Amino acid sequence: MLDVHAPHEVTHTWKDFFIHIATIAVGLLIAVALEQSVEAIHRHHEAAALREDLHAETEQILNDGQRTDNSDEYELQWLAARIAQVQEAAWQNKPLATAEPNEMPYFASPDIPIWRSAKAAGKTSLLTKGEINAYAEVEYVQTHMDSLSDDERKAVANQRSFIEKFPKLSNGTADFTKASHEDLQTYLGLLTANEVALKNYQTWVRLLIGAELAVRDEKTSLEEIYASERSKLRSRKSLTEFHSDFSPQ
Repeated sequence: MLDVHAPHEVTHTWKDFFIHIATIAVGLLIAVALEQSVEAIHRHHEAAALREDLHAETEQILNDGQRTDNSDEYELQWLAARIAQVQEAAWQNKPLATAEPNEMPYFASPDIPIWRSAKAAGKTSLLTKGEINAYAEVEYVQTHMDSLSDDERKAVANQRSFIEKFPKLSNGTADFTKASHEDLQTYLGLLTANEVALKNYQTWVRLLIGAELAVRDEKTSLEEIYASERSKLRSRKSLTEFHSDFSPQ
């Protein structure tokens, strides 16, 4: 805050008095205006920096999301082939064929740490209402995707825990030669549960990619974002069904 000092001469007349008051008033107005200008410039720089960080995060999410989608697709194809093998063994009393090597590509799950940090720090007020709505939709999809990722990890853990009880072949894979019919049924159920969990997760990964594509194209209305999500989802399930599961915060 700027200090405003009055003239040091003694005020002798009403004219001098009003000049004195006017000088103080003008000085205060100038000080307030300067302070507000500095604050406005500071907020403008803060907003620009936040937008730049969020745009970079969007690009990272799109890259990570596409790699995740590709890896999920590979894993789903592997699971489908393995499920077919176990079904044949369980339903036709045939020996269980050896599983094909699983070489799922590496991926890093998408995340939104910059948006969540900005929200926690109360910096979302630097953005427009449309931008806040758009990033809130991204957060909503990300939160649901995180939950489904936990479900998928549990399904994988259950499957691996079951496989660990069987002896290992020379190549390190489980030896199912002495697996009972009940064992095969259990294994089939675990593989199917894994497949379902992974399909659900992949669906929301694609929703996230669709939402971020809209954000990257500066589309801030929910209608435009939903349209982008539907496009990426490839109409596998009604978007209305997904958005009825949870309400955005």
